[in-house]
Amino acid sequence: MSDIGEQRKSYPPIRIAVEAQCMVPPRSGVGRYAWELTQALEKLPEVQVSYFQGSRWLDRWVDSVPSPIRPQVGRLHRRIKEMIPGGRHLRHALDTVGFIVKARTHHTQLVFAPNYIGPKTSLPTVITVHDISHVRHPEAHPPKRVAFLNQALPRAMRNARKIFVVSQFTAVEVASLFPDVAHKIQVIYPGVDRRFFDPQSAEVEVELRHLLQNDSRRYFLFLATLEPRKNLQRVLAAYEGLPDAIRNAHPLVLAGQIGWRESSFAEPLSRLVAKKEAFCLGYVPDAVLPALYRHALALIYPALYEGFGLPPVEAMAAGCPVLVSNVTAMPEVCGDAALYCDPLNTESITEAMLNLADDENMRKRLSILGSSQAGLYQWDRAANMFLEAVKEIMDQP
Repeated sequence: MSDIGEQRKSYPPIRIAVEAQCMVPPRSGVGRYAWELTQALEKLPEVQVSYFQGSRWLDRWVDSVPSPIRPQVGRLHRRIKEMIPGGRHLRHALDTVGFIVKARTHHTQLVFAPNYIGPKTSLPTVITVHDISHVRHPEAHPPKRVAFLNQALPRAMRNARKIFVVSQFTAVEVASLFPDVAHKIQVIYPGVDRRFFDPQSAEVEVELRHLLQNDSRRYFLFLATLEPRKNLQRVLAAYEGLPDAIRNAHPLVLAGQIGWRESSFAEPLSRLVAKKEAFCLGYVPDAVLPALYRHALALIYPALYEGFGLPPVEAMAAGCPVLVSNVTAMPEVCGDAALYCDPLNTESITEAMLNLADDENMRKRLSILGSSQAGLYQWDRAANMFLEAVKEIMDQP
């Protein structure tokens, strides 16, 4: 046994290069997924992880952009892609050239693209497909994003050795629309960081109070990129449908970057903000998120289409009751630990929010069940499943 152990220790680690553009702060859901998974992979002795953004490579990921300018950097990057004709294709082509040059010097053995599309390369590549909402709900995305994914994703899936998906729901969706790649699909559920289960430090609590402008009321929390796919327009209408007393007692707190087509919800949001019934926090630092969930009355997350839904799982880990839509991956991911609504029915969302505000016993029950449900999702388990899949690929001729 000792000889086997020595052989394992001396076996050279698999050198994995991670396409890391989505990890640049401020991170959205895909960026959080990539960051958490790669942090777990770095702990495994069998792999050596490096990160690349075109020609820029890092042996360890460092959030090098200063916090005060991270949101502006993210918005600038998105605007460049959208404003320049063919910007997405141009950026992808330039990144690919930079990758080819540096991959040789880093002796890369495998490429991981956690955000759908990786560089064109002859190296073995694995990708993660989080959902296919650009196919099911193209109206909820910028047209240029839809056009790019419609062209680039089928090719990326054909070229990939393995297609990781984040739920059984997404596995069925991808296989039904792209049956020629069904044999490559593997479900690896994301995890939830252990810090969401733990109490926060006094410093974090102070930072949260500052973000909330020292408002001590328990709040309905909406945490997502503010864009049509997250159903914000109906959430605002549902909240306005609550009785005055509940709105006075429980404001609506929105945390997340402004996404696409904000004009669709700007007017009702401005109205609620003017009455101090809603607060827009913008991007919330990762360190503050557990406390943000813990102090909420409930998380409101009636997304129209979701491949997994990391915020509800994080909220459950923090003991926060969650309200989610009864479609796509949400029932699979949340099980019996969530309250459900019809995301297309504003009255259904309002009724569920009213029940959460009025029924303390329900909130306690969901909090207990949620903590147990969230415990099913572990990043170290995801990393080990990823590693086993990669080993199989590297053993293939």
